[in-house]
Amino acid sequence: MNVFDKIADSIYFLVSRSMDSNMTFIQSGDSHVLIDAGTGMNYHALDKDLQTLGSSLPQLTDIILTHSHIDHIGGVIPIVEEASPKIHLHKAEAEPINQGNMSQTLSNTFGVDLPPLKIEGILEEGTVLEFGDIKMEVAHTPGHSLGSICLDILDTGIIITGDTLFPGGSFGRTDFPTGDDRALVESLKRISEMSFMIGLPGHMHAMKVNAKKSALASYNVAKTMFRM
Repeated sequence: MNVFDKIADSIYFLVSRSMDSNMTFIQSGDSHVLIDAGTGMNYHALDKDLQTLGSSLPQLTDIILTHSHIDHIGGVIPIVEEASPKIHLHKAEAEPINQGNMSQTLSNTFGVDLPPLKIEGILEEGTVLEFGDIKMEVAHTPGHSLGSICLDILDTGIIITGDTLFPGGSFGRTDFPTGDDRALVESLKRISEMSFMIGLPGHMHAMKVNAKKSALASYNVAKTMFRM
């Protein structure tokens, strides 16, 4: 049974069910923030998990997407049917979605019909988001997709890496549209040089120990694989 794991005060991490992305939940002050939303297939289970933390999907104030692939954005659809969270996404992927272009979500690739969405929180490199006592800074880390980001939760030593960096020397694939081998290597290099102790990836398990070492391993593997 998957449940949210407490990573630090106000910060919880859920390892994915089936095709879902991992999700991070932050509750601080009046903010109830979900980072990545899965496919939506496990909507009711996710709601029950949040209730154990004193929250629920209808109480969400914000959803931040590390990128817009269907396994991260699909879960937004049932949420916005009964709540009005502010949705945040890097501008490279938010602007096409706001214009009705859902191609970067890969929904057609996986046979899913996503309705139009409105992205109000347009993120860029260096954007700082504040939720109660929690502040996080956006790092634009393209490679897996054009608008992929990592989130540096300031003063905690925690970084949310989305599908850019996975544990054990792994990293996101680059063979989907807007994927870029060279950009991914550069993004992994950048992450390996950042200061953090814990990494929360979009898939696989949290990097609670030696996260920096894992980041360096991923960079070196990618650099070798892509011959850069």
